[in-house]
This record gives sequence, structure tokens and C-alpha cells, in this order.
Amino acid sequence: MFFYENKLYSQGKNLIAGLDEAGRGPLAGPVVAGAVILPKCCNIQGLNDSKKLSPKKRDSLFNQIYDAALSVGIGIADTEEVDKINILAAAHRAMNRAVDNLDISPKCILVDGLRVPSLKKPQTAIIKGDSKSASIAAASIIAKVTRDRIMIDYAKQYPQYGFEKHKGYATQSHLEAIARFGISPIHRRSFSPVLEKENKQMGKISLGEYGEDFTCRFLRTKRYKIIERNHRSLFGEIDIIAKDKDTLVFIEVKTRSSDRFGSPRFGPPESSVTHIKQKRIRRIAEAYIKTSKYRNLCFRFDVVSILFDSKKNMVDFKLIWNAF
Repeated sequence: MFFYENKLYSQGKNLIAGLDEAGRGPLAGPVVAGAVILPKCCNIQGLNDSKKLSPKKRDSLFNQIYDAALSVGIGIADTEEVDKINILAAAHRAMNRAVDNLDISPKCILVDGLRVPSLKKPQTAIIKGDSKSASIAAASIIAKVTRDRIMIDYAKQYPQYGFEKHKGYATQSHLEAIARFGISPIHRRSFSPVLEKENKQMGKISLGEYGEDFTCRFLRTKRYKIIERNHRSLFGEIDIIAKDKDTLVFIEVKTRSSDRFGSPRFGPPESSVTHIKQKRIRRIAEAYIKTSKYRNLCFRFDVVSILFDSKKNMVDFKLIWNAF
């Protein structure tokens, strides 16, 4: 496991960083990279490809690596980046961040798999390097354990998906959860299984309902508490009532489809929240506040604008804070 490291040491190249990532394949969650600089005389036993180790063994080695390493760096690219620049570019971005987050600048890098073109340091790419190089194996364990812990935290926010079990991978139970509950804000919309399930789900409900579902999921990621949906009164309806810290928020969700050029038909969705509509929402809110336990809170009005393309894929999402 130290063949490649010893070869570089013999050439006078010290401070070697192993570099690997975890999370290219899942349908949800970030891609996470680890970078580890081990000391020359490192006696951590059992270093290997993280996928070949049990969770208990990975956790044990994770702690040993942090104790023994000269430096450990972690880099993360979130779901939004994955969808925006593609998974390979996001993985490379996370790997660069992991190297940048090392306390010590490495002289050279051992990379699992193929070269990372954007790395500024000299690098050696090793196919299946996580089972051939101790430094890369250590990096793979750091990346895997870190990502697993992130997904376990997400499982607390979105318990219906079972992230603590499958960590976002395309298991049957995960696909069934997407079909039943739709997608969460941490699902990778650019991955075809997610799009297929989402489009199938959208065929059963209106764009408005889907937009409200997505908005509620998004707000929960921002620590909003959803109090009520589709609140009706004599004056009309408010789509969502939520609590943002110590502020009561009345939220109007507007959805529209785009034309074949990608532009919204009849103007942006938020344009339909006219002065008359705003006045009506205020009356509903005032009536709600008078009879609710939140009457002593400050309040505001937000508007969510969502645009869909001709295939019912979401192409734009805007939260307009304190809209009127």
C-alpha cells in the first residue's frame, strides 16, 4: 500500500497527498472529496478502499487517520453544483477544494482513477488507487465517512426517503419514496431516474400543487416551520403559512409554463401577484393573525415564482423575500 509513496519518497518528494471522492453515483446529496497527507512512517493498519470496509471499520480508521495524518482536507460540491456543471465537474471541484483545505501544501498528489485537469500540483493518477495506495485509501475513507454522516443528517430533515440506509443511492426503496413523495431539494434533478420519477409524479398533480410541494420542501431546508397550507377564509386563500425564526410568513406560490424558447408565457409568474391580489392576501393574513397564537409575531409576505418548461421540468425557482 506504500509502493507509490515510497517511489516518490526515493525521488525526494515528501508531503504526498492522497485524493479521492465519494458520491458520484447517488441520486441525492453532495459529492465529497478527501485529501490526506500521511507521515512517512505511518503504521495505520487496515487502510483499504472504503467500499470494501464495514461502516464500523471505516469509522475506526477515520479517527485513526485524523490522529496520525499531517493534514486532512475535505471538499464538498452540493446538489445545485452537480446539476449546474455535471457530476464529473462537481467531483473535480470538490477535489480541488479538499486540496485547498489542507493545512500543509503538498508537493505532489496521488489521485484515485483519472487525472484531475484543474489540479495545480503535480499528480499521479492510479486506477483503483484506493486499494493500491495508503494515502488514497485514507482519503477515500475520509470522503466516504464524511458524506455518509451528511446523509444521515439529511435523513432527519427528510425521514420519508430513508437516506440513513441508502445514502442517496438508487435502491428500490429510494425510487419508491421518490415516486410517492416527489423529490426533495437535495435530489439531483439532472440524474435521469430522478427526472423520470418526478415527471411521472407531476403527471398526477397540477403545476400549482407541485410548485407548492416543492416550495414546502425547499423552505424546510431553510429551517422554516410549515404551519398551514391552502389556508382558506371568507376573503380567499393563502398558499402557505410558515414561521421563519420569530417571523410569521404568508407565502404566495405562482407557477407558469414557458414557451418553446424558454420564456414564460404571459410574463414571469410573480407578475400575477397584482396590487389587488396583494390587498386580498393582506386581508386574509390580518384575519388569520387576530385568531391565531402567533398574533404577537412580526409578519411579512413572500412570493415564490416557479417556471416550468414544455416537458414539465422546473427551469427557474425564485423566493422573493418580503415581496410586498
